[in-house]
Amino acid sequence: MRRSEAVGRRTETEAIDPEAYSSLGDDGLDMQYLSLDVLQDDCPLTEVTRSHDVTCTTPYWRFIEELGQWELRVHVEAPDGPELEAGLERLRDDDAMRRFELRRKADSTAFVRVAFEETAAIGTVSRHDGYVIGPFHNTDGCERWHLGFDTRIDAENALSDLDRHEECIVRKQCRLDTALEYDPIRYYETANALLESCRQLTEREYVVLQTAVEMGYYETPRESTLTSIGEQLGVSDVAVSKTLRRGERKLLESGVAASGTVRSS
Repeated sequence: MRRSEAVGRRTETEAIDPEAYSSLGDDGLDMQYLSLDVLQDDCPLTEVTRSHDVTCTTPYWRFIEELGQWELRVHVEAPDGPELEAGLERLRDDDAMRRFELRRKADSTAFVRVAFEETAAIGTVSRHDGYVIGPFHNTDGCERWHLGFDTRIDAENALSDLDRHEECIVRKQCRLDTALEYDPIRYYETANALLESCRQLTEREYVVLQTAVEMGYYETPRESTLTSIGEQLGVSDVAVSKTLRRGERKLLESGVAASGTVRSS
């Protein structure tokens, strides 16, 4: 059963009466966004994260209808190389796996191309005209989904159907009725630029910035000084100042550019 308490939802599993939503607009649409964690027993990605200390993120996928299979590109990450090797071996040998191709591997990360039959849960979503609107993320035997439905009745009936066969936790459910809800999609490239600026931070820059934030350096009034931050890190105030400026420049350049993009649209 769905652990509905996460969002205070009802627990009944009866199908929704369409007349309950007769107040919808002329087009009958009440687009819904759902974020939920699903515990599947027939998904190889979920199974491998249940048995090994790995995480799987799937940014690209497609459903091959004539084969009844999902083909996915999966990024696999582990704390070290041996655990990654064990996880990849477990994934490759899963009974449900129809294709496994290692495309790239470096240190404790890998990128693989896999194919396996449609799981019961995703089949339920498809039957209720749902669609996937974000990457899958598997960790600790649980898969995070981001789903969309054209109407609230479709979303509710899909959840009711899932209740009968899967254990899931609804993390968020809301109506897609404002432009703000689409911002992650509209500003996809801008968001990527922000992420890239975060990746460009060196480990030292990140540590100094994090320490400055935690010590209240950016509060008004300031709760720390360059000297106190340096004492905390065991370096001089001059070194702290230079490192902060380098890190701030990387983050501010992309942040200001992103703000300009959003404000001008």
